[in-house]
Amino acid sequence: MNPELGTIRTVLMRSYDGLPYHLKSCFLYMPIFPEDYKIGRGRLAGRWSAEGYSREVHNRSAEEIADNYFMELISRSMILPCQQSIQSTKGIDSCQVHDLIRDIGVSMSMEENLVFTLEEGCSSNSQAAVRQLAISSNWEGNKSEFESIVDMSLLRLITCFGEWKSFFVSDKMMLLRLLDLEDATGLHGHHLEPI
Repeated sequence: MNPELGTIRTVLMRSYDGLPYHLKSCFLYMPIFPEDYKIGRGRLAGRWSAEGYSREVHNRSAEEIADNYFMELISRSMILPCQQSIQSTKGIDSCQVHDLIRDIGVSMSMEENLVFTLEEGCSSNSQAAVRQLAISSNWEGNKSEFESIVDMSLLRLITCFGEWKSFFVSDKMMLLRLLDLEDATGLHGHHLEPI
């Protein structure tokens, strides 16, 4: 409600509007990750290329192109470098998204039905028709709640940040292309067999 924040938001929206299309897609991907989360550079490049946001061009792999997108977003201050390693040849190993910029990403991705975060207090009034699902560490629902909230037929990506539950993956998810379980807890080898 602060008028100064409204002005800042307008300026940040112009920064978003000024992004080339390929960077807009990458930026709208960022709300998958929780607030203040350190996102690994390689993880992002791998996910962007797996999602088809970058393609092999002139003997450069899709991941190399996606890595360039990462650096372009940093140079435009849409994402912030948060760790530099002396051992890394790339220098910047991870990034974070400023809260105000993340809020813009969240609202834009919700408008486009791209990312839905399943978290404590989610409404189950209607199914979320989204392509990318992030399961927060604070969501403790059951299978019937999950099925009432998420339209599984459109999901292309699931990222789990909390406790793994076997019903997070279903035969109804015909379009699922990427399953990120890096931050899932309680996940064991026998959980992966049916997947």
